[in-house]
Amino acid sequence: MQKNVRTKAFLLKAMRMTVTQFLLLIAFCGLASARDTKAQEVLNTSVSLKIESVEIKRVFNTIEKQANIKFVYSPNAIRSDQKVSLVMTNKLSEVLRELLTPLNISYEVVGTRILLRKKLSEKSASIDEISVPVPNATEPQEQIIKGKVTDAEKNEGLPGVSILLKGTQKGTSTNANGEFSLAVPDNNAVLVFSFVGYEPQEMVVGSRTQINISLKTDTKALGEVVVVGYGTQRAKDVTGSVATINQTTIKDLPVSSVDQKMIGQVAGVQIQQLSGAPGGGTSVRIRGSGSLGAGNEPLYVVDGMPYAAGLNQNFNPLLLINPNDIESISILKDASSTAIYGSRGANGVIMITTKKGQYNRLQVNVSSMRGVQQVPQKGRPNLMNQQEFADLQRNKIDIAVRRAENRAATINDYPVEYQNPSSLVGDGTDWYDLLLQAAPIQDHTVSIQKGTQDSRMNFSMGYYKQEGVLRYTGVERYSANLGIESTVSKRVTVGVSLQPTLINQNRTNTNSSREDVIGVANWANPVMSPYDANGQLIPYIRSPQSKYHSAWSFANPLFVLRETTQLQQQFQNLGSAYLEWEITPDLRVKSSLNTIWATSKFNQFTPSTVGASNIPPVAGTGRSSNSRGDSFNWLLENTLTYNKTFQKHRLNALLGYTTQKDRSNAINLNASPYPNDLIQTINAAQAIGTWGENQQEWSIISYLGRLNYSFDDKYLLTATFRSDGSSRFGAKNRYATFPSIAAAWRISEEDFLKDNKVLNNLKLRASYGRSGNNNIGNYSHLAAINPGAYVFGNTQVSASFVGLSNPFLTWEESQQIDVGLDAEFFNNRLSLIVDLYNKESKNMLLNDVIPAITGFNSQIVNKGNVRNRGIEISLGGTPIKGALNWDFNLNFAFNRNKVLSLNENGDRILSGNNDSNPTHITVVGKPIGQFFGFIADGVYTAEDIANPNIIKTAQVYEGNSKYRDINGDGVINDFLDYTILGNPHPDFIFGFSNNFSYKRFTLGIIMNGQKGGQVMNGLRQSTDNLQGFFNVNKEFVNRWRSAENPGDGTLYGVPKLTPSWGHRVNSRWVEDASFLRVSNLSLGYSLPEGLVKKTGFINSCRLYVTVQNLAMFTNYTGANPEAQSRDINNTLSPGFDISSYPLARTTSVGLNLSF
Repeated sequence: MQKNVRTKAFLLKAMRMTVTQFLLLIAFCGLASARDTKAQEVLNTSVSLKIESVEIKRVFNTIEKQANIKFVYSPNAIRSDQKVSLVMTNKLSEVLRELLTPLNISYEVVGTRILLRKKLSEKSASIDEISVPVPNATEPQEQIIKGKVTDAEKNEGLPGVSILLKGTQKGTSTNANGEFSLAVPDNNAVLVFSFVGYEPQEMVVGSRTQINISLKTDTKALGEVVVVGYGTQRAKDVTGSVATINQTTIKDLPVSSVDQKMIGQVAGVQIQQLSGAPGGGTSVRIRGSGSLGAGNEPLYVVDGMPYAAGLNQNFNPLLLINPNDIESISILKDASSTAIYGSRGANGVIMITTKKGQYNRLQVNVSSMRGVQQVPQKGRPNLMNQQEFADLQRNKIDIAVRRAENRAATINDYPVEYQNPSSLVGDGTDWYDLLLQAAPIQDHTVSIQKGTQDSRMNFSMGYYKQEGVLRYTGVERYSANLGIESTVSKRVTVGVSLQPTLINQNRTNTNSSREDVIGVANWANPVMSPYDANGQLIPYIRSPQSKYHSAWSFANPLFVLRETTQLQQQFQNLGSAYLEWEITPDLRVKSSLNTIWATSKFNQFTPSTVGASNIPPVAGTGRSSNSRGDSFNWLLENTLTYNKTFQKHRLNALLGYTTQKDRSNAINLNASPYPNDLIQTINAAQAIGTWGENQQEWSIISYLGRLNYSFDDKYLLTATFRSDGSSRFGAKNRYATFPSIAAAWRISEEDFLKDNKVLNNLKLRASYGRSGNNNIGNYSHLAAINPGAYVFGNTQVSASFVGLSNPFLTWEESQQIDVGLDAEFFNNRLSLIVDLYNKESKNMLLNDVIPAITGFNSQIVNKGNVRNRGIEISLGGTPIKGALNWDFNLNFAFNRNKVLSLNENGDRILSGNNDSNPTHITVVGKPIGQFFGFIADGVYTAEDIANPNIIKTAQVYEGNSKYRDINGDGVINDFLDYTILGNPHPDFIFGFSNNFSYKRFTLGIIMNGQKGGQVMNGLRQSTDNLQGFFNVNKEFVNRWRSAENPGDGTLYGVPKLTPSWGHRVNSRWVEDASFLRVSNLSLGYSLPEGLVKKTGFINSCRLYVTVQNLAMFTNYTGANPEAQSRDINNTLSPGFDISSYPLARTTSVGLNLSF
């Protein structure tokens, strides 16, 4: 009985086990069947091949495109350059059998990936698998090593990684999860891990049985494909001058826009930080300034959409693109690369590609950064303290009393505040520092990338906020990016994307004149306090008064910042949709629609409590300025692409048709006065003083084509053309064609260099092409009519000034020749790129003056030629590789700018403005925009006064400023004795990036700068002005005071006459603009994988700290040697610095997470 019970219990238990196992078996079979079914679908895909003696890697590329799969293999195990021949149309499984069996290659299907492995030979297999006992022999004890290989950044398993036992052919590869198992002979065994697109690593086994390793992305391998106009190319096939930016180097920079991230990264690309204002623009020049009147900014192309981002110091259009959404940046520099963009490519093209999702992968990334910005001491004004300023005021009053009353001044002639200078202890009010603050900055982005076999999706949201180091200024950005691509059938792919962005910007007037808040802070009276006895800001500062002389009174700049409003709101949506049809494996057609819809709103309100210099505030005089605008830009593109490989020939052809149209509307009005500062709406004003409405429209139609041909992967040829027709030009000259041709020779593929152990790659390039510049406004070819007046008899009569239309007006044209060399040495650890170029820009767009007797006064014409000639050198390398890794990139660019012609008479162009006199001059034979003014020759001495050759005008007296008599007539005259004072163009620019890594630590250093060139310090109009109205530079403590006390002999004394010539444009204003900036220092640490995995949901975690604008070394006494007045044309009048918004040093900490 007991036995039966035990038997029953056993049977019941066995049945339960059997049922459980059976259910598990069914489940696993279902999973296996599902996986097998999926794999079978892939293997059943039809593939057609017709190849003869073609490299296997090219065959793989062809199959990938047809079957929508990806081959994964190790180049160490499978030679990708071996050539095969096959003519076959069949299922993928049959094609792979015919193709791979002769090569002794096996494969495994994992999703849409096909893992390739080298089969062991039968001999090897017999040795490995058959054990022959040997008498009295000790059999070696092998140990089994298991582990996992992951992506160092994403911490995900990598399938198909090759693991070889060093010195043997024995090895394995990782499975779909990145796991592997391999038998090794002993503890001294070395494993070599390698995978396409990643840096190989070696590891000694030691006593371990479990080895987990992370492979780092090989940035050089990623750079093997570069984005060019209307497509991509392998880097080794590029015949033009195209540069890409290493995203790893710039990803953590705490800046608001992509142009700021590119600083110092590419040879020949000069990016000047004109202002430190939040949301302010930069100046970008590629290979110098080639235009006099149509702008020199490059064309930006964002995901295929030409993007207008010209210089705008108030608002940077690139701020509307979140830098964290950017996948890659390519810069097209020579005409061979830019001619495909025709009439818009003369200044170079910057290609920006945003991130896309990945097939068969889910990736969630979070990046977060917070920091603080501070203004360094370097570059702050060094002005007189309050005691020195009081002494200057007394000095001025002494002279005024002597001239007015011919007596010495007494203590009562001075204002009370200046009567006892010794009591004025300390520096007094630092008005510049008063405006500054330690300002917070933050940047957060969340992105989700999701992919299936047929579709991929990317979604991101970003928030960026930067408060200005100048109080009450700042910018805030809300951004999103949604992109979806889907293969709706075997041959049709569709995609759509939306990138909406909203900007709120609070700004103030800077970089304009000595009357803006920073300008006032540079000369304001240090004796006065900004606060009253109760600690409240005083709206208007009245300087101490004297009947003989008084310094200027002024609006308290901090009060102005607090009370005035300048709010810019900008919204933009960048949208695109496309459909691509693979007609045959070699022929594809693509149609796309890109749009930019934008709206803008600006409101400025100045309350009645805000005055101006020597103009106190008056109640009920508030005023406002408002503008509203919207624009819609659409682009329709249709392209046909053909790719064909046969024997040693490879052909890629592109044909396209595009049409684009832009329409914008804007309305602005100024209202005043406001009886009440509390109600600031327009209808609260008593009147609308001025208003205007503006409508703009332009369109362009284009035909384009490109042919890439390669023979034997050694000899490369590229030819492009583009024909543009634009509404911006005269009716009789609206169409033009822009061709280019380029060739390259891959010398390293020749037999005499192919196996060279030192030189791995050597390519010579040469190109010639023509491109255009159409940035002239939409209606310049029409006659301009401007209101005016003239005197008829004794009566002033209203009239209009009429320009003359030009039906033949057309675009500026740039012709460029480029010769380049690309070389790599020492197993690709050292690279060198050298480019020589000569670029001539013709048909400059200039305003030609017409004799008034004709009844007209001006006409826009095509005249003038400018040449830029130079050399660019980029040197990159990995001097140290291993546990400690060091990568660097060093680039130099030398450019020489020269005006070849202006008009038939060789007339000069005067530009800029200071006291109604020019500050710059452009002449034939010199670079554009030379500084123009007096040459300072110290001060007049008693010997000068006694010199009969010097005509004694009112300004010639002992101790006054002395200028050189250029025309030799014995008299110093404004303008007539002006001459060239300096050159704003540098001798060369450079950038130097270094990236170090050790285990889980990373260290990055970025430097940039320029050598040579000058900058004009426009604030010296005030801070070198001893008329007594302003505070001045501290060096004027050592000014001329008398014949017995001449100071240092170069600084003039307090002038006897007002106005004085001491504040005219002169050579003292022109300073050396050379600088070296440590633009970024960053330190990062990735948490150990084991620690991160304990969370159960985080794949990787990286922490970093970074310092932007760490230090700057320069002899320039101003705030920024790259600054530029926003009110002066930076093409004809470059390098004029006045009251620039300071560049901040930003210290931040950040976190990068992936899930």
